[in-house]
Amino acid sequence: MRKNPLPHLLLPLSFVAILGAGCQQQTEEEKTIASTHPKLEERLQRDSLRGADTLEQNPEIYERYRLRMDAYQSDEAFRVQEAYRGRLAPLDEASLTDARQFREALQEGLKQGVNFAGRYTVVTMECGPTCQEHYVVDRQDGKVLDKLQSSTGAQFSPDSRIFIVNPPDSSHNYVECPYCEPAAYVLEAGKFRKLPQGQ
Repeated sequence: MRKNPLPHLLLPLSFVAILGAGCQQQTEEEKTIASTHPKLEERLQRDSLRGADTLEQNPEIYERYRLRMDAYQSDEAFRVQEAYRGRLAPLDEASLTDARQFREALQEGLKQGVNFAGRYTVVTMECGPTCQEHYVVDRQDGKVLDKLQSSTGAQFSPDSRIFIVNPPDSSHNYVECPYCEPAAYVLEAGKFRKLPQGQ
């Protein structure tokens, strides 16, 4: 009895159809973003241009910060007229609620002596990957005057009342990193006052 040859013909035809579909799918996958998603391509081009603008803008922002902070640090009005030369008082733990928790670190930091505004010791402690806490201790009575927080460090000196949080750094991208923004404070009558950014 002779078998029907049709099933043998159907198999190769179906196989060819599958191959054709596979080739068509591969061709679709190889198409560019521009041909399949023109709106997305336009957005990517805009983002690329914006990225270029950001790279050009960052040095200008850094330079403005640097000039402003340098001006504060060199301003004679913020200079310490007379430095404290008496006995350096130990830490007054009653002046800080969490002093006991950081007692050892604070006491170790006080060994630096006066390093800010003529009579204060700034003790810096890490509070996270991008977080520093700066305790300001009055060395006349040992009391913790205040605490400032930064993300990229601080800058201060024994002969100035200026305290800079997040000092300007050309390696920072100020457009993409708002928490890197520098800020200047002046110590007046035992309290910090934030100074204008000058922007």
